[in-house]
Amino acid sequence: MTISISNSNPYLVNRIHNYFYNKGVQCMLCNDDTEVSLFDLERDEAELLLAAFTKHFHLKPASTLAMAS
Repeated sequence: MTISISNSNPYLVNRIHNYFYNKGVQCMLCNDDTEVSLFDLERDEAELLLAAFTKHFHLKPASTLAMAS
């Protein structure tokens, strides 16, 4: 499974890249440093990583935001 995370702020994209790199996830910067792609993830591993990522960066999943509006 491959996951891509986009952000228009290159500083935040670099922080996201470093977060996953330090966790030992195979990842790389793409699209002029506005996107991080994560490679070779199992479904369960991806779900756990994304849950930890959203908690670490104090984010909410898009599905939660869609329900609120």
